[in-house]
Amino acid sequence: MKSIIKFLKIIIFFTGASMAIAYFLPNNGCPKIWSYLATMALPFAIDFLRLIGLKISKRLEIAYLLFIIAAMVVGIDFDLYKTAAPYDKIVHTLSGVLTAFGARELLEQASGKPDQIWFKALFSLGFVALVAVLWECYEFSYDQITGGNMQQLISPGLEDTMYDMIVALIGGIVGTVMAFPLRQGSRKK
Repeated sequence: MKSIIKFLKIIIFFTGASMAIAYFLPNNGCPKIWSYLATMALPFAIDFLRLIGLKISKRLEIAYLLFIIAAMVVGIDFDLYKTAAPYDKIVHTLSGVLTAFGARELLEQASGKPDQIWFKALFSLGFVALVAVLWECYEFSYDQITGGNMQQLISPGLEDTMYDMIVALIGGIVGTVMAFPLRQGSRKK
């Protein structure tokens, strides 16, 4: 698994680096320098989490790296979001699934250790974000179903953003159900 992880990191990093270099060439077709720099940095986010004491499984790290390839390299850097309309929704749904599995690993680390400050902060921020997303989903759904205007400042990107949050939430629900078995007998004791 370590060799797969190294290989994926190298591919992602060098894709971002080559796009960043192309950005500085005359008549380049690569206008997204900040995206390219993010593509170079994101493969190492898991390493940073490990430095601050979090344990991330190799399987989750591989899933994360594959997600970075799908979201950043293929989606943004190679413009698949612009050319394949459903691709954006698929990637946002997968982000919810991946996040649910990440939450499972964090929860397993915090089990039996309720005084861990990082877990309390993460839970608090996650709960706030969940409530905000659910409220925005409610407003958006209400306006779409009833023709109301709970969201008075409708901008061109708002509809896309709301759909993104909704499908990420659906993916999170699916991932949570998969990550946390509902049967009592399948839980670790």
